[in-house]
Amino acid sequence: MSDEVPSSTELLGRVDNATRFKILRSLANACHESPPDPWLEYSELRDAVSIRDKGNFNYHLDRLGDLIEKGPAGYCISSFGMQVVSAIASGTLDPDWTWGPIDAPGECVFCGDSVTFRYEDGALRLSCGTDDHTLLLPGSPSLLDTGSEETIVERIALSSYHEFALTYRGVCPGCEGYVDGSIHRENVEPEHYHYHADCPRCGFQSGFPVGVVALFHPDVISFFAEHGTDVRSTPFWTLDFCRPGHETVLSTDPLRFRVDVTEGDETLSVVLNDGKDRHF
Repeated sequence: MSDEVPSSTELLGRVDNATRFKILRSLANACHESPPDPWLEYSELRDAVSIRDKGNFNYHLDRLGDLIEKGPAGYCISSFGMQVVSAIASGTLDPDWTWGPIDAPGECVFCGDSVTFRYEDGALRLSCGTDDHTLLLPGSPSLLDTGSEETIVERIALSSYHEFALTYRGVCPGCEGYVDGSIHRENVEPEHYHYHADCPRCGFQSGFPVGVVALFHPDVISFFAEHGTDVRSTPFWTLDFCRPGHETVLSTDPLRFRVDVTEGDETLSVVLNDGKDRHF
């Protein structure tokens, strides 16, 4: 991972001031309210920000640089500016935001104890209370702070599915760079095969039991759909075939697995390879 400081960090530095962020937020609101005409005239923007001192307002307006655009119709937010607003609005940059614990469906995939969700220190955790059994899940404050608990659980499941699928296909969910992953044996209880990938560009790392790979298999998606279940929005830790050690090793050279997926009184068996070529 490069130690060079990218110019994008300078973009974030431009909104380390409440007035400048209010300007960006006002322009983002204008874009939201009228996408075909997202422009605000100078006087409209100044009124929206409630700054009387014209010189002070102009200074902060100039400091925003290419986070905003200036044209004959006035000012509008740029794509760079919208990305900055989205990152801040997600809450992921707020180190003090916490949530939970709240009861989570299912049980710990390692010990079978009940589990809870908790968000702290910038991460969403699914845990039975034992550190070694804790799973880190994707989930921002904006995802967790809206909707009913049932809706939130479904969205966490969908976000997890999306992150795992991208990772397995070689795309970093963080920066969209290339991630290289492989399956190896985990010498923990229960012993099982585990898929692990890391991104050399941003440092993102992800890992999950090999049974989770079956979630992306088209036959598995269809199998659950026939039983009235969207497996993509089902919490993966509630599915037996996603539990560590559920897989059956068919061969070690090359490494191939069988995963048995059961729904109701029917069972579907799928074969997975070592993951290096991202094919089933």
